[in-house]
Amino acid sequence: MDHLGVLQKKIVSLRAEIAEIHELNQQYRQRKGNGTADQVAHGQRHERLQEIQKELGRLAALGRSVVSISEVREQNHVRLQQIKDKRAS
Repeated sequence: MDHLGVLQKKIVSLRAEIAEIHELNQQYRQRKGNGTADQVAHGQRHERLQEIQKELGRLAALGRSVVSISEVREQNHVRLQQIKDKRAS
């Protein structure tokens, strides 16, 4: 499974959501006399941005973990190859 690819797709999705929220917040700020429903929606968007921020933090940690695992696998592969080469000679 391509874990980094999955992470990249998730990040692209979150960036698109952030852009949409940004646009809605711009519209909210430009309007005069926002009603209660508008204010509630604005608050919900703010909460969602906070959730996205936390999610991006978790994804960053997961991404570092995936890279670390890939590096360990590569190092192990190199070591195994060196052992095989020594045995062959």
